[in-house]
Amino acid sequence: MERGFYKSLSLLTNHYGINPLPTQNFNYPYNISLSFWDTQRQLKGKVQNWENIRLIEKGDETFFVAEERYNTGATLYYIPVIRLYQVLRNKRRNKTGLLLLSVCTYLYRIADIPYYRQEGSYLYWIYEMLTEWLEQDEEVDDNHISKKELQKAEIIGDIMEQKIACKENLLFFAERLKQFKPKDSFDKECFILAEKTFKLYGEYPDASVFRNTYYNNVVRVEEADDDEYYNEETVITMDKYISFFAESDGLIYDNLMDCVNNEFNEYGETQEPMIFKTFDGSNVTDENLDFESKLFKILNELCRLLN
Repeated sequence: MERGFYKSLSLLTNHYGINPLPTQNFNYPYNISLSFWDTQRQLKGKVQNWENIRLIEKGDETFFVAEERYNTGATLYYIPVIRLYQVLRNKRRNKTGLLLLSVCTYLYRIADIPYYRQEGSYLYWIYEMLTEWLEQDEEVDDNHISKKELQKAEIIGDIMEQKIACKENLLFFAERLKQFKPKDSFDKECFILAEKTFKLYGEYPDASVFRNTYYNNVVRVEEADDDEYYNEETVITMDKYISFFAESDGLIYDNLMDCVNNEFNEYGETQEPMIFKTFDGSNVTDENLDFESKLFKILNELCRLLN
């Protein structure tokens, strides 16, 4: 075991660029424990999105498996499109709105962010459920504020999806940035966000937010329990907490949040971007979660600006 441990440790420390603590002169198993502890400590301090390392014993082999994971912070990344619609219709803010529209088109077309008017999306189902509840409530007439909010969510949602889906917004992205002149702090914040998004688009022109996600967070299916992998979903999937939606205000918003939170409370874990690296002598991937780290910051900032 010791030979395999130190061989794998050498591969791991070379990959991450850390200096292993000299422990070979200590007695077994203290040398292993000390080295494992120090390696974890160094990795936690150096590697972005660090999660853990595990020591695997498989037959005669002993090797490290490292996990990197982006912590989404139990946050709902819901992007309100009605607010963007209002910005676009404001003559003073129109160019700002076009910048944000390019940002949203990138998120929709390239990063694969779900849209609540798409029938397969999680929030489409929530909005449909709220609509059915209102239709079954005899005390709610057509002029009730909740029904009007749902109608607005549907009509403006369809209009905005057509705008956001338009690929020309990506073609004009660079020119919109070049021509933009911020008039106030809101404009400046939108410009900075758009710059970051355009840069990310250039660095990762076809990367999806789901590229490093796995069913029930099980990366290595062959090592999973049948119960753990093949049963129904046991985690909050990413498409449920990242999405375009109508607006972050009103009765329907409050009801929607109640539905989402009630369902999420039934789960003990969240699906998040993950990378596993095995140090057993095979080729080690150079993949990291740099894209996800930048994308989630953009999502968070966009939600803030549109709220």
